[in-house]
Amino acid sequence: MLCLSLAFLPAILAGCVSRKVADAPGKKRELPELVFRDSTLESGVRAVYSNGEESDNYSILESLGGGVGLIDFDRDGKMDLVFPGGGKLESGKPPVGEPTFLWRQLDGFRFQEVASASKIQQPSCYTHGVTIGDADNDGFSDILLTGYASVQYWHNQGDGTFVDRTLESGLLDKQWSTSAAWGDLDGDGNLDLYVAHYANWSWSNHPKCNTSESGAPDVCTPNEFQPLNDVLYLSNGNGSFREAKKENGLVPGGKGLGVAISDLDGDGHPDIYVANDTTNNFLYMNKGDARFEEEGISRGNALDGNGTPNGSMGIAVFDFDRDLTLDIWVTNYENETCALYLNSGNNFYLWGSEKAGVNLLGKSFVGFGTVASDFDLDGDEDIAIANGHVMRHPRQSTVAQPAVLLRNEIVDKGRRLQISKFTIESYLGKPHRGRGVLSADLDGDGDLDLVFTNVNENAALLLNESERLGTLFSIELIGTSSNRDAYGALATLITDKQRYLRSVTSGGSYLSQGTNLLYWGIPLGEVVQAVEIQWPATKSVERVQAKNGDRILQRLSTP
Repeated sequence: MLCLSLAFLPAILAGCVSRKVADAPGKKRELPELVFRDSTLESGVRAVYSNGEESDNYSILESLGGGVGLIDFDRDGKMDLVFPGGGKLESGKPPVGEPTFLWRQLDGFRFQEVASASKIQQPSCYTHGVTIGDADNDGFSDILLTGYASVQYWHNQGDGTFVDRTLESGLLDKQWSTSAAWGDLDGDGNLDLYVAHYANWSWSNHPKCNTSESGAPDVCTPNEFQPLNDVLYLSNGNGSFREAKKENGLVPGGKGLGVAISDLDGDGHPDIYVANDTTNNFLYMNKGDARFEEEGISRGNALDGNGTPNGSMGIAVFDFDRDLTLDIWVTNYENETCALYLNSGNNFYLWGSEKAGVNLLGKSFVGFGTVASDFDLDGDEDIAIANGHVMRHPRQSTVAQPAVLLRNEIVDKGRRLQISKFTIESYLGKPHRGRGVLSADLDGDGDLDLVFTNVNENAALLLNESERLGTLFSIELIGTSSNRDAYGALATLITDKQRYLRSVTSGGSYLSQGTNLLYWGIPLGEVVQAVEIQWPATKSVERVQAKNGDRILQRLSTP
């Protein structure tokens, strides 16, 4: 049996739309500006990622930073937040983890810190990433933290507390792990786990480097280190995992920083995309039963438009050009262009960055976390990017860098990503040492908000106060014979005018995991008719009738 929970969030037009957006005679259509209000202080959230740089060891370990996870750990309908804390560095000694932050959302968009009460506060390692998944299908989301020389699996006991079951689970990963993602890769209804590994740094392999013209010490580039192999853990169906064998098709190397699991070709088998630092990105196409073939080069999304590997970090999987196929967006290092890989319709990809105007961003940004969300509710998904340098003394740009928001618009009959401008007084107008970013309707008011993480700076919660060009429609897919999170599912919203594709993707962004809710912006005047869902591990499509104004629909079916 499969369960579908469906909620429609209509906009309250009074007070939401301040003026109409229309084409004036002889004038170009002007869009209202995007407006985000920094609500961190009023929320009460305090989560500073500490990278240990105060020890002045200039370790590459300090350059990665930390992410964020969205989780309703107590199933009260409100989104809670989990932040890895980072760690401390002392030369020659094992890095020590800083406490993890878990913030429970209360009424009125206030948050309460509950890491200690939930028993999740103390990490086993210097932490970087977080991924969320109901690993045992018991109805409560579990937390996996990644970091240096360990991962930590926190099992949600359903009573507001977590217990460390890393040892019992068999997730005994002792390498330097970065991003991770869940997905039912062998079609047995249980979540499997892909963990990306970075480089072979240790105190015994800690060269002295400098990047400034003065010769001052600095963090070494990844070119100084050999890559580590990623690992795939397959579920045993009882809360424990086994490491996949060579026959499963993973290739060696990579220097992985970002991972996304999504059914990219719509065959019912979730695929894996890995963003690697200075080496080819991986595209693992799932041939069934968790047997993969790495096809990044042959399918066109391993390299940039010049055939060069980039320093890739964050990933977003979305239908940029609205052709009902999934495209892939990747953030990259300075002197490189963010990558837009356009699905040509047969699951081969074309470099589309210049065509979409991404090159107008310039090449001074170091892009990390990224999300695709419809911030203005006009029907297509926009892009947010967290930026910040990894060097202490960069030669070409600043350490702190402003985040970037790109609006997905039709310009001169072509689809382009246009840069949004913000005042210097706003959070988005100021530079930060950004790393993670996620988007969701955090406050439940019918539009999509943002949460950013930064290095040695408090995280930021930004509430969307932009003029709405439509209404928000959201669904939550709950599997009962498939994995409960429905990772790998595809959903197409059908209105009287258009069709809109979304994917339930695990991972993406950078060191972060967003909600498994799916969101659509429905342009004003369009009438919702139905949602078609392709569940993971099956090619059958379930059609659920829907209409404007629906609050909750529930449906049980067997595909």
